[in-house]
Amino acid sequence: MSLEVKISELGQRNSRPLFRLDLFGEACIYSISEWQERLNSLLQKNPLRLEIDTGGLEKVDSSFLQSLLLLKRESLRMAWELSILNHSYCVLEFYDLYGLIGYFQDRIRVSKKDSSSFKFAYGVERA
Repeated sequence: MSLEVKISELGQRNSRPLFRLDLFGEACIYSISEWQERLNSLLQKNPLRLEIDTGGLEKVDSSFLQSLLLLKRESLRMAWELSILNHSYCVLEFYDLYGLIGYFQDRIRVSKKDSSSFKFAYGVERA
């Protein structure tokens, strides 16, 4: 299975577009060049906000995570919003492994069933 990307324009604010990307399938090294091309074409339109819904992802690898890290850095540099939504279990595994919740600063929702699988304890001081 490969990466499927559904792009929606949510409108405009201050003459800049707002985009939503719904991701499905596998985001891995084999699909990263196509993923980067799609992102670059959107970034050339100077968006004000980019929402990425990862809820449909079944598998990710470090190349996809690296692309998200670079995308976040670019959003901070160019002053536009990046929001990652509906985090899939496989994305949360990477967030937990590398302590990335604070970096992305997205609202994370984890089911009670899945919450015991994650530590999410880095950066927390214990008395």
